Amino acid sequence: MAKNVFSIALPTDTHSCVVADSPHSGADYPADFDYSCDFHRLRQAEDMGVNSLYGFMPAIGVPLLAAEFPRSYIDANRTPFWIAGENGEYAGGDSTLVREVISPRHTERIYDRKLSLTEVFNRVADYHAPYHARLAEMIDDAHARHGKAVHLNLHSMPSTANRGASINQFDIALGTREGESCAPHIAETLRDLFAAKGYKVAIDTQGYRGAEIVRRHGNPDEARHSLQVEVNRSLYMDEQTLALTPGFARLQQDLKDVMTEFTAWCDGPEVGTAPRPNSGIGPRPSL
Repeated sequence: MAKNVFSIALPTDTHSCVVADSPHSGADYPADFDYSCDFHRLRQAEDMGVNSLYGFMPAIGVPLLAAEFPRSYIDANRTPFWIAGENGEYAGGDSTLVREVISPRHTERIYDRKLSLTEVFNRVADYHAPYHARLAEMIDDAHARHGKAVHLNLHSMPSTANRGASINQFDIALGTREGESCAPHIAETLRDLFAAKGYKVAIDTQGYRGAEIVRRHGNPDEARHSLQVEVNRSLYMDEQTLALTPGFARLQQDLKDVMTEFTAWCDGPEVGTAPRPNSGIGPRPSL
């Protein structure tokens, strides 16, 4: 049976150097998940609605890849390594590649059993690897067209921080792994566009500096910039009932305005291109 791994919405006309993906908004729970926890609480681990928030992306020339599988089943934003336990059981590795508990804020265990190494290996092979392969193809295509690629890794974040003990003070959090995955002036430009709309924005704040996806796909030295974008869930949804609120429409319009301007800026000369093979010419300097 074919696995429902991802959906992809492609531009019909203009193809920007910008590429976007939503790895945590998937809500197609595989039949072999075999969880034992409360399903409603399990769904609170999703970046619910993020793929819909950014549904306008293809219309502005940006392809949008979205995972269909839930992050609680296998997390595409974690490094796929693991440690073998006794009797062929999964004994950890990256602790959230396959979660044991729903989230740091919901410590209820997902399973009433130990996962086998075979189960984890199959989830990586059937979901995690194909997702990354398709995203890499999209970034390669943008880079081939433009000599540069700007990848937006789209997420949502809870309205509370520190295991729910304090309020998350930011509306938007951008992550570049301290410039490892994205040139600073690109993140700063996006920050300024959001700030002009009245949003409080952080870059590389604790907990939102970027994880496996931007680490793997970003390489500023080759004009491949990968930037994590987190939106505070309280702006558009009720985090307990999971219902979308009237704020969804306003946020989506603001995101469309910001991303339209940002995409046009990225396609201009301010974001340098990769050097041509054997040309000896380096990337254009950052402004």
